[in-house]
Amino acid sequence: WGEGRLIPLYPETSMLIPDMSPGLIWTRYIRYIGAGAVAAGGIITLIKNIPTMIESFRIGAQQLKARLENSGVQIPRTAQDLPLSVVGIGAAIIVAAMAIVPHVFGNLDSFAVRLVGAILVAIFAFFFVTVSSRIVGLVGVTSNPTSGMTIASLLATSSIFLLLGWTDDIGKVAALTIGCVVAIAASIAGDTSQDLKTGFLLGATPRRQQIGELVGVLTSATFVCLAVMLLDKAYGFGTAELPAPQATLMKVVIEGVLQNSLPWILVGIGVVIALACELFRIPSLPFAVGVYLPLSTFTPLFLGGLLRMFLEKKASSPETASSRREKGVLLGSGLVGGEGLLGIGIAAVAFTQGSAPQGLGFDWAGAAAPFVAFGVFVVLMLVFYRSCTESK
Repeated sequence: WGEGRLIPLYPETSMLIPDMSPGLIWTRYIRYIGAGAVAAGGIITLIKNIPTMIESFRIGAQQLKARLENSGVQIPRTAQDLPLSVVGIGAAIIVAAMAIVPHVFGNLDSFAVRLVGAILVAIFAFFFVTVSSRIVGLVGVTSNPTSGMTIASLLATSSIFLLLGWTDDIGKVAALTIGCVVAIAASIAGDTSQDLKTGFLLGATPRRQQIGELVGVLTSATFVCLAVMLLDKAYGFGTAELPAPQATLMKVVIEGVLQNSLPWILVGIGVVIALACELFRIPSLPFAVGVYLPLSTFTPLFLGGLLRMFLEKKASSPETASSRREKGVLLGSGLVGGEGLLGIGIAAVAFTQGSAPQGLGFDWAGAAAPFVAFGVFVVLMLVFYRSCTESK
């Protein structure tokens, strides 16, 4: 496609499409289409969840009112939460710290910008935390629309910064930080809701669970930051070793709004794709993520989905299908977790040695390298099939 064109197709300015590699075509064109589809899918997901949001706020307000009115009433152990005063003071301290500490939103010297950022974090987090915890409690963690919430936060924050004239690199970093904080808050809210639901079924004390959640968040934040810094030092984000497509998407959204540099025709194509998915009753956000992800990342996801569909269709009963699905998710989660830990270990070696380990590579296979890789992938699929279908 494009072989008859004699001039580059916008937004590319120098190369013709036939001269581009698949990766370059994704960078110049497909990622913008995917970004538009993901943004539209996220917004559509939020719109579809508006009734849940309204119901969540209504129930939350009723529960808050009941707690304030019955402050002197003895509460059962299994319904004892952290005092509202502790939660309120803690939230106020966090917002104040974001506004006062200079480097929370990047190298910001302006207190006004930090204050606006802190207020935006408080507003978006308040809304999206409520929605996230409610959806996870009702449906499950897989239904948590974190991507949609993050994109909505980035679009709203970037638009406000554009109106205020904060379009330089400092404004971009601040907008990115706000989106990250909101995304983390929504994710933790969903996880906490799941934990509290499990604790309720087991008869745990919510207050003690919440204290444990705070300790866990502080601990994980420390080690996650160290791991991210290590990966950045070893490889650098956006490289072939660490493409970071989600981070790239956030960068595209922020720069597109603040600099008005997006190729809107390509973004519009992505929006139309998301709308078409909704018309055909296909979940737009997962489909859009598939459009945006690079082919190397998307292919195993697609084949894994086909394998799951095959195993569920061949199941003799709904119970068997559910069991196979759970086994597959468990095995896949283990592989992802193991790969992540191994990747951090390799990054540590790369950081200490100054370069990434070469590994075996595929040079020894010569022209048969693609077939060797395909064979390894087939073996992995067979392992999944056997693990999901075995009776024990």
